[in-house]
Amino acid sequence: MAPVVAVIESAASYRRGLEAALADAGFTITAEPGDADAVLLALRVPDGCETANALVAAGKVVVALLPDANPAGHAHAFEHGAASATPWDADPAEIVTALTHAIAGWARLPVATVAAIASEWPGAHTPRPDVTEEEVGWLADLAAGETVARIAKETGYSERAMFRRLREVYERLGVTSRTEAIVAAERLSLFDQD
Repeated sequence: MAPVVAVIESAASYRRGLEAALADAGFTITAEPGDADAVLLALRVPDGCETANALVAAGKVVVALLPDANPAGHAHAFEHGAASATPWDADPAEIVTALTHAIAGWARLPVATVAAIASEWPGAHTPRPDVTEEEVGWLADLAAGETVARIAKETGYSERAMFRRLREVYERLGVTSRTEAIVAAERLSLFDQD
């Protein structure tokens, strides 16, 4: 059975043209997003954001149609749970392809967006910072909501010494706060290592 798709766009001629392209590609069209397996959504602020959140919460595959398809526009769509995003003014065949990939669990992204995402995460060749497994454990405890006082007690340090040791760990990670250290450890996959 063909996936059921809804198009949410206020411009009727645009919506009808996209629905025709989807029907030609073998999709079943519905006017009711609640009846759809997937939804093409023109992501405009704020209505599109609220709609995207509701559709994702309802388990729909959402492909955002972006009026501004730069890396920030893609990030905005993904923040609202979109499975993929494509420029609003893309060729209908490109939009159909993006939808097909999203339904299959894949996202098609522009190279500039991929480069922006990659620049935020360490690569495979990023050296592991000079932190011990015990120190990673402390960071994991902090991430889980443990207090510094409790960690100090469990490790045999005074609370003051524990704060000093943690500050040294933060410095080696290149950060200045507990929150930044937890984020850095997560980005570096330190919590995932055995």
